[in-house]
Amino acid sequence: MRAGSLPSPESLELAQQFFRKAADDRDAMEILIASDRAADGVIGFHAQQAVEKFAKAVLVARDIEVPRTHDLRFLLELAGSEGLEMPETVETSRWLTPWSVEFRYGDDIEDPIDRSAARETVRAVERWAADMLSAG
Repeated sequence: MRAGSLPSPESLELAQQFFRKAADDRDAMEILIASDRAADGVIGFHAQQAVEKFAKAVLVARDIEVPRTHDLRFLLELAGSEGLEMPETVETSRWLTPWSVEFRYGDDIEDPIDRSAARETVRAVERWAADMLSAG
């Protein structure tokens, strides 16, 4: 939140929308992880999308302008530059960025995704976002 100001109702509504959409991506990731038929790229895509949307929810709730980007490094640096504290697991979630960009544009990612790490990363970012949103 900008110094001394409360977020606008529109910002809070958009933040809640980002959070709900992130939870949808988290749920899709969880369902896919449970299937041995699911491709790593699809799991990685939903993990990245969940982290991205949870981060955007926090930024929007603080009335921080969020550019259209899938770059987790940029979003997390933006959060840090605005003084938002993040646990290390949130700061290191940027490893998921290629799963959005490369998957989205048809490039193959040769290394398999660490499904357990993806799950834990998404859960950590979700906890951080929920805490930040409840702190107002």
